[in-house]
Amino acid sequence: MDAVRESLSRAFRAGRPAQGYVIVGPVRGEGRALAEWIGAQLLGDSPALAEHANPDMPWFEPEKVSRVISVAMMRERILPVAQQSALAGGWKVLVIVSADRLRPEAANAFLKTLEEPPPKTLFLLLTDAPGELLPTIVSRCQVINAGGVRRLDEPWRTQVLDLLADIDRKSVLLDTTRAETLCGLLAEMDARAEKEVRAEAKANTAVEEDADTLKALIGAKAKAWRNDLLLTLEQWMRDLVCLRATDGAADAPLAFPERREALLRRAQAHPLAKLNENLTMLETLALQLDRNIPPAQILPYWMDRFYL
Repeated sequence: MDAVRESLSRAFRAGRPAQGYVIVGPVRGEGRALAEWIGAQLLGDSPALAEHANPDMPWFEPEKVSRVISVAMMRERILPVAQQSALAGGWKVLVIVSADRLRPEAANAFLKTLEEPPPKTLFLLLTDAPGELLPTIVSRCQVINAGGVRRLDEPWRTQVLDLLADIDRKSVLLDTTRAETLCGLLAEMDARAEKEVRAEAKANTAVEEDADTLKALIGAKAKAWRNDLLLTLEQWMRDLVCLRATDGAADAPLAFPERREALLRRAQAHPLAKLNENLTMLETLALQLDRNIPPAQILPYWMDRFYL
């Protein structure tokens, strides 16, 4: 992170920052902290800045109930502010929190301003799900990894790690049972997403009565948790690769150091080339889930083929 801040500092001192930065990291943690640091570099540190009350650094978040950034919000709130000159006469820094929640119409409305921003106007797009951002937006920004690790919520996280740590032998029957366990977790995520979204929607009759909006919100929340589950699998697979490639080095950087014993045992059971194949196979699984293929149809197949 020190290297990232030094690079940004050089760009700021030269007066040549990018027109926008996609800051990838926990939006309530490292991502937010980096955005606040950037604001302090361009606007000067102040209590108002720390409290997100500086008018030259407005923060925009998804709307409270729907948890999306709508085209109306973009056109009526964000873009008009972007066109205004900074009150202090210097830089204006606009922060969009959870930019992956931009609806497609809002993202398209934002593109022109992002391509040709007003003078001394900088956009910071915070996200922990960069894959959900419109590619044309990402291509017009500089992407910064703010660090931090997105984590699957409990108790799902521990359940997934327990399942992976318990793989000491493989068979079609065992892999089918493991796949059924993961399918059960995904079903729990779907049910919890529906329960939470419907509870939130009770405060907004328009949302509660709009079946399409409710369905979209439920799907988005469930998909975020599903992606966290896939990320947990990916991190486990990368730990296996790391331990195999370093011959189990004691200082190998692991996402799950508390599971080192189980990881090392499984890493030693497979050649490095096979462990690397896991990541390609996982990408295919993620694409299939994005196409709404039922997990029960594909997870047994992949659990049988993963080198875990």
